[in-house]
Amino acid sequence: MEKIRFKKLRLWVAYPLAILYFVFAVWENIVFLPGLFFVIAGLLIRLWAAGFIKKKQELTTAGPYAYVRNPLYLGNLLIGIGFCLFLKNIFLVFVFGVFFSFFYLGTIREEENLLTGLFGSEYIKYKDSIPALFPLRPPYRLQKKTPYSFNLTYKNGEIIRVLISIVLVLSLFLMQYFYKRNFENKNALLVFCTVFIIFLALTLIAIIDRRNSERKKLTIDK
Repeated sequence: MEKIRFKKLRLWVAYPLAILYFVFAVWENIVFLPGLFFVIAGLLIRLWAAGFIKKKQELTTAGPYAYVRNPLYLGNLLIGIGFCLFLKNIFLVFVFGVFFSFFYLGTIREEENLLTGLFGSEYIKYKDSIPALFPLRPPYRLQKKTPYSFNLTYKNGEIIRVLISIVLVLSLFLMQYFYKRNFENKNALLVFCTVFIIFLALTLIAIIDRRNSERKKLTIDK
């Protein structure tokens, strides 16, 4: 089981499941408020975590990493639960929980092996002190006191994930609007469509900017 690359495997599974989710969502009466809390909480945790992590460069133990070893995955868990609650489908939450447990616990094991190889006893001490996903212990007392960096959050691509999440939520709303054929308030629809287009454009701009930055970095490294 250790030979399975869980990180890649979960991406292969996530895309077709996302398509099925939106097909299923067309026929559901979506309620946004119950799930919105979880989505926002998950995004905030990811934004916070992305401002500290320097992948493979140093062991990150500050910020949310002082409480859990995988705050980015905790954020994903909350976002996923939020999207399931939009559809008011408890069974969907259960299915998501099963998939999350399989793919992410496998990913965590793979990353633990990688980090142990990179940082040795420093990581083992950290791993033994701090839980993987849920903050059930006091913060790590040997954490490196580093400040939050928004620039690092942007470099890690987290702003793109936030924008994509916003676009997905707006897409669900528009799908429901057209499915119900509630066209009485055309001005509101026009405003909403304009907001959707703006966020979609911002997402595309951010993705293009990140790809250009990665290409420049590769060129410099060569």
